Amino acid sequence: MGKQREKEYGFRLLFRLKQEVRGGQGMRKGKLQQSVLVRSVFKMLGQKREDAAGPAVGRGVSALAGEKETQVFSCAPVLVKDPEDAVLAVCRVCNSMAAAGASAKGVLVSLMLPEAMEEKNLKELMRAVDGACVRYGTAVIGGHTEVTDGFLYPVLTVTAAGGTTRAGLFDPSCVTADLDLVVTKGIALGAVSYLAKTRRDELLTRFSPGFIHGAADFSEDYSVCREAEIAIEHGAAAMQDLSEGGIFGALWEMADGAGIGLDVALKKIPIQQETVEICEFFGVNPYQMLSTGALLIAAADGAGLVQKMALEGIPSAVIGRTTSGKERILRNGEEVRYLDKPQMDEMYRVGR
Repeated sequence: MGKQREKEYGFRLLFRLKQEVRGGQGMRKGKLQQSVLVRSVFKMLGQKREDAAGPAVGRGVSALAGEKETQVFSCAPVLVKDPEDAVLAVCRVCNSMAAAGASAKGVLVSLMLPEAMEEKNLKELMRAVDGACVRYGTAVIGGHTEVTDGFLYPVLTVTAAGGTTRAGLFDPSCVTADLDLVVTKGIALGAVSYLAKTRRDELLTRFSPGFIHGAADFSEDYSVCREAEIAIEHGAAAMQDLSEGGIFGALWEMADGAGIGLDVALKKIPIQQETVEICEFFGVNPYQMLSTGALLIAAADGAGLVQKMALEGIPSAVIGRTTSGKERILRNGEEVRYLDKPQMDEMYRVGR
């Protein structure tokens, strides 16, 4: 056995032994924990580019500065158990681009397919990708496909590419103290729509078909492009699309990326009644759930921004303010608690 093969075999064996020692428990599902991300990813990347906005906590895009335009990119991988997973992946990267002040001109699609997958299912997956691209006025412009024995489900990676002529990105590094925090539409929309579409039979044991259909239709509001444009016109300092980890994850990433504190009123965070009831049905926390379609905005005049959103038919609310300290406070009436580091998205608890 050659040295390279010995090294690869040793790595696989060590990984398997560690899994056995931990009783099959390895890393936590979902986004990589921030401490691990910084320690084992960011700190391993010594090579830098002066013209690049590279990886950082809370930054959903990467960028390369050009003479006339800044090129912007966003990437999202997903395990596809349902075509709706593919829709969410496209929405996630396009929303990240919008939150950074850019637009997706095209997307690259990489597919790792299991040997057992049938071609009809591949067609269904790609129709879902194409349909999601239509929402954002973009298209698949290339990618890669491969069949492998390493997966039970397809693994889809979507990379959005685009640009902006604006100076700088609207990311957490732009956030300062004494700004209003605004959330659009409502939290956990992505999670609830997904569950209404993929767990319909279970939900029918308690809810009416009309109620479930209404929750499923939350997917019609997945795009945050228009509210991002309004926020930029209003002079927003930064934006964060609420994807995996929900509102709590987004609040932490924005505050941690800026090195500031927060003071947020839980009762002011917008949440739809369908979201409350479906989350109660599954016993999950909507504040820590996939919230595709909602946007977190830091702006000097939150009330004015909410009014402008309303004129465009986009519901929103001021939920709190940024502060100069390090405390990240969550208020529920008289009760005060502190925001924890991002937890595993609750969607994984219901079998996403």
